[in-house]
Amino acid sequence: MFTPTRYLTWARRFYGQVPYDLASSGMTVLPLAELGLPATLDDPAAWGAMRGRIAKYNAVTPEEAVPALGTSHALWLAYASLLEPGDELLLETPSYEPMWRIAEGMGVRVNRFERPIADRFALDPARVAAAMTPRTRLVAVTNLHNPGGVRASDDALRAIAAIAASNDAHLLVDEVYAPFDDFVGNGGTWSRSARHLARNIVTTSSLTKCYGLGNQRIGWMLGPPAIIARADDALTANTGHLPLPHASIAVHAFDRIDTLAMRARDLLRGKRDVVEAWVAARPSLTWSAPTTGLFGFAVLEGAGDLTERIERGAKEHGVLVGAGAFFGVPNGFRLSWSIDREKLDVSLAALSRALGM
Repeated sequence: MFTPTRYLTWARRFYGQVPYDLASSGMTVLPLAELGLPATLDDPAAWGAMRGRIAKYNAVTPEEAVPALGTSHALWLAYASLLEPGDELLLETPSYEPMWRIAEGMGVRVNRFERPIADRFALDPARVAAAMTPRTRLVAVTNLHNPGGVRASDDALRAIAAIAASNDAHLLVDEVYAPFDDFVGNGGTWSRSARHLARNIVTTSSLTKCYGLGNQRIGWMLGPPAIIARADDALTANTGHLPLPHASIAVHAFDRIDTLAMRARDLLRGKRDVVEAWVAARPSLTWSAPTTGLFGFAVLEGAGDLTERIERGAKEHGVLVGAGAFFGVPNGFRLSWSIDREKLDVSLAALSRALGM
């Protein structure tokens, strides 16, 4: 029912295998020891506490939140709650592959609207309206855009939610990257979730990318209470219940979210400027020029499919970027700056050699 997700299969071939990783799009992994975990992780109260912490972090009610095993699982819950076989998902392109693989596996038809690199991947409500059909039940976007790294405006998201609502549809915003640069305010709350913008907006996210907890899979879906009730049913059918130690770790992570945000800010400081300077020195590249986050997307005009060159660069020069072919742009690549600052300059030099630039 579910076909291989080519990008994730490809990425796992190289993950942890290169000294200069410019492909990973999340913060450096946080050691569990830094969370100050208790001696035991089997308190049953952690299940309810996890949902409460997710709600508090996103400034929503607990009835609007359901936990998940990372953002990919949250996407599965969202699609299972909002779509049926034969429905249509309207998805941005370029896009992150699991966004359509999960839907296809559920028997959903996938339609597309463009976010052109010539417009720096801007989210244009007019393109969404033109691509809607009577079968469209869900519009899906990423914010920050994956792979472009650019942020959509609240006005654009509200306009698209209104377009979807006129078709009795919902808008899904995958906002796993959205807290970058903003992070949390006092009291551990991130108040900018798109869930607050319109009644028919659902969101998916996790602590994976912004806070360095990718190995822990602490994810969630937000939505109207009736949709979340359906997601709870899907979660029960899919997992029975989430592992109790997972919920306990999540509670402790949320209780230390201010500290995790401070760590992320420190790790990000100054690195975007270094990458921007590297790109600016190479006029053959068209760059998405993101102003937040830790990755952007570059296109090398007239280059053809760069995948083989990128793979050769990993083997011969020890450097890896995200191959654009997996996002629908074969002559491009996603360039991240999650690597330690002291390795960034040498990593970019290795990338120059790998790409012959």
